[in-house]
Amino acid sequence: MSYIGELRKIVGHTPIMAVATVGILYSEEKGLLLERRTDSDNWCLPGGALELNESLEEALAREVKEETNLDIKNPKLLDIKANIRMVYPNKDEVYYTDVVYIINEFCGELKPDNESSELAFFDLDNLPENMIPTQIEYIKKSKTAL
Repeated sequence: MSYIGELRKIVGHTPIMAVATVGILYSEEKGLLLERRTDSDNWCLPGGALELNESLEEALAREVKEETNLDIKNPKLLDIKANIRMVYPNKDEVYYTDVVYIINEFCGELKPDNESSELAFFDLDNLPENMIPTQIEYIKKSKTAL
């Protein structure tokens, strides 16, 4: 079980703080990769919370691999943003510090895990409406760095 999962056994739905990595996977030919969450039906960028004894880049590579089945290379730091409040459908509340990376080098065959119902590439100017708002901000900021 994950660190957050173990912590939830102790604290229940009480708000917690966590550090998460977020990947903006973008290619000129395919566009921006998004995943549709199974718990909320929102589209989002791949990523998730760090585990104990894991570096930011290790967490990013693990989360992208788990959620998309893709391997990544050379992530570039874009932004760090604290106090990102998320309340999940099960009432778990987390205040994240998001560490956001741009990833232009990735390979593998797309395959969603149990957290995602769908994976798809989108044009940066034609994103789905039901996206997590903070992640829209990250994508807008990334346009100057892509």
